[in-house]
Parts: sequence; C-alpha cells; structure tokens
Amino acid sequence: METLRDMLGAKGVLTTPEDMAAFLDDPLGATVTPPRAVLRPGSTAEVQAALRWCQSEGLSVVPQGGLTGLTQAAVPVDLDKTVILSLGRMNRLRDLDADSATATVDAGMVLADLRARAEEAGFYFPLSHGAVGSSQIGGNLSTNAGGNNALCYGVARDQVLGLEVVLPDGTLWDGLRALRKNTAGYDLRQLFIGAEGSLGIITGAVVKLRPLPVSRATAFVGVKTPAAALKLLHALSARMGGTVAAFELISRGALDAALAHTKMRDPLETPGAWSVLIEAETASEAMDLAGLLEDGLAGAFEAELIQDALLAQNEAQRMAFWKLREAIAEALIRDESCLKSDTAVPVGRVPEYLEAAGRAVERFLPGVRPVPFGHLGDGNVHFNLMRPETMAHGAFREHWVALTEILAEEAIRLGGTLSAEHGIGRLKCEEFAAVVDPVSLRIMRSLKQALDPDGRMNPGVLFAR
Repeated sequence: METLRDMLGAKGVLTTPEDMAAFLDDPLGATVTPPRAVLRPGSTAEVQAALRWCQSEGLSVVPQGGLTGLTQAAVPVDLDKTVILSLGRMNRLRDLDADSATATVDAGMVLADLRARAEEAGFYFPLSHGAVGSSQIGGNLSTNAGGNNALCYGVARDQVLGLEVVLPDGTLWDGLRALRKNTAGYDLRQLFIGAEGSLGIITGAVVKLRPLPVSRATAFVGVKTPAAALKLLHALSARMGGTVAAFELISRGALDAALAHTKMRDPLETPGAWSVLIEAETASEAMDLAGLLEDGLAGAFEAELIQDALLAQNEAQRMAFWKLREAIAEALIRDESCLKSDTAVPVGRVPEYLEAAGRAVERFLPGVRPVPFGHLGDGNVHFNLMRPETMAHGAFREHWVALTEILAEEAIRLGGTLSAEHGIGRLKCEEFAAVVDPVSLRIMRSLKQALDPDGRMNPGVLFAR
C-alpha cells in the first residue's frame, strides 16, 4: 500500500476498520464484505493511478458517491480482493459558463451544492430528490437518477452535455464537451450514464443550466382514485402550459407512514384514499401560476376529480408539504422489513398497474400491505410493501425475492421496467436478467466485455456473477 499512498497521499488511502467504517454504511443495512482499502483520490489523475494500481494487483473496484443508493451498488457484498473508490474529495465546481448556460463539475460534488452554486449565478439545476443533500453528481449520473421533477425537466441523463470518464485500465476518455448539438458518431456519454460504475468511473461532467424559476405554486390535493389523479394531471398540464414540474401520487398507507414518522397532521380536512402533491414553476414573470393552479383545481372540484385541496400560502407551507412527501421514503427505509420497489409503466397505465400489482401480491401473500407512492407524471411508482401485521420481520423478508418478481412481471407486462430511477445494483441483477429482453442483455454484456474484459469494475452489479 505504500506505493499507493505515495500516489494518493495520506488522506487518499484508508485501511483501518475505524477509518473505513463510514464508507460501509449502506442505507439498506447490507452485510458488507470489508474491502482491502478505501481509496479517496483527489483528482482525475489520481483516479487513473488508482485504477492502474488495482489492475496490477488484481483487485476489483467498487465506485462510490454519496452512498445514498437503494440497490447495494456502492458497497462490496460477498466480494473478495476489493477496494472502494470514493469520489468524495473530488468536489469542485470547475467552471460555470453563463453564456453557454453550463457548469463543469467534479463527480464528487454534492447535488445540493451544485444547485446552490447555480442559483448564486442566476441559474437553475433542476435535478432534485430526497437525497439532494448528500448524493453526488457522479452517483446521480451512474444510476441515471430521476427525482421529483422529471416530468418537466427529464432524468439525470437529460441534464448532461459531456463527461470525463476513467476506463478500467486507467485510460482517460475526455468527453467534456459543452455542445448542445452533435451528430458526429456514437453518443459515448450515454454508455456510462446508468452503467452504475460497471464500465468506468465518471470523474467529471458538463451539465445544462436552466433559467431560475421566479415563482412556484404548490398544492396538496385529495383524490378518490389514481385514475382521477391522472385526469387531473392532464387537465392541469394543458391549462398551465408545461409548467407542472412535479405531480406526486401518494397512497393512504404511504401518507400515514409519513405522518407517523414526522408527527405532522394531515394537510387536508377531508382525508382520502389517495393524495397528490402538485408543484408548478416558471421563469416567466408574466404568468400567474397560483391563479392558474387555483382555477384549475376549482374546475377539477366541479368535475368531481378531487375531494379537497390546499394551496401553499407561503414558503413554509410549501416546504411542509414536501417534508411529508420526502418523509415517506425515510419512514419506509426505517422499517427494515419493508420491501422497496422502483417500477415504472407508461403514464397512462399507472392506475391499471396499481390495481393489478395490488391483486397479485395479495394473492401471493394475503394480508401484505401495499404502500405505493411516486411520480405519476413520469409513470414511476414505488410500489413498496409492508409485512402482514401478524407476520414477523424476518419471515416477511424471506418473501422479498418472490414479491419483487411479481411487481416486476406486472410492470413488464404493461410495457414498463423494474427500475426507473434507483438502478439495478446487486439487489436486482437476477430479476433484471429474468425480465430484460435477450437482445438487450447480449448488447450490454458485449459492452461490458469490450470495456472491462477482466470484470473488475463493480462486479455483481447489473449482471449476476
């Protein structure tokens, strides 16, 4: 290790259990195999040196960002001869070009920091989700993170113009281009976005910046059914000219979990079976978003699409709505027996999926408690499941694999996917192999073999070992 310490410095190589402990705390409580070391390079050149050293020593590499993922992709599980390579020290904003409306950042920059630096310069970086305060740009890109406002702005891959990637043998691919139009050959950046560190390590990115919103309008709404919520989405989208940025569907069970976790009260006087959190935003000072949203909800009430609604009157009330929404995931992660899911179907088939998946899991395990919630605007449903009230935690976890397969099968049947924004990781690779079409799997394996012939980059992620 002394050679490696000479290359990365004393802060760049951690080997004692005490020093490495903070890098092994997986959110799902995975049983982690202790790595030989945690490497913390401070520059792209040091990442190159680290990967060359790992190759010479025959070590596998698990890339790690902010360690907020939910598929065990960033920690070694049942892996021997492994190091963790953490990008946390590479956290610089390299450049912010106001004329091109772009930012060039290190992969280890925290998402909230990028959003704050963009806002200081009068711009907006729209990617946002529950782990905004600790997840890193490289991890967001490696998993193709989605978040709350993908409806309006797209997912992580839609924010990227260029990438810098270190390949498994230490070779640097410099694709840091700020071009918005480029038809010259393959779009290589997209190979690494969503690859979960299995093809190389993203060390830098050029991302798009948007005009900073000058106003927002937010509402918490009660609806009877997901079908009514879908009609409301279409009505508001048509009325408000594409300004609807978030449209979050929340089941009664999911909301109750959040209320218990936060000790907050239900925002609505007439609690219903389903709720919707709606937010619109615009960079135009000419639009009265609050008025448009209020009028749209009034029309929806007359059409019997909604039962109750409350518009946020100030920023504190808006943030309280979002606190409830983010508390759902926090509450369900806290319940270690709760099965987390990340399926997606075409937007128009969300009501059908919720009904079909609910019936399917109940047939398999009577008494199981679905707590679905998610991003109705882009079809991403977190169909989480809590154990039957009479079943022990450990006994329920034994059904996880079968239940995950049921949820995936129902989503695939409707033209969907078993992973919309969390990635595949190690947790879902067997289910992924079972449901993905053979041609897609063959192409992906060919890419893996071409770029990582020794299989040392994040082994066991995406593909079962």
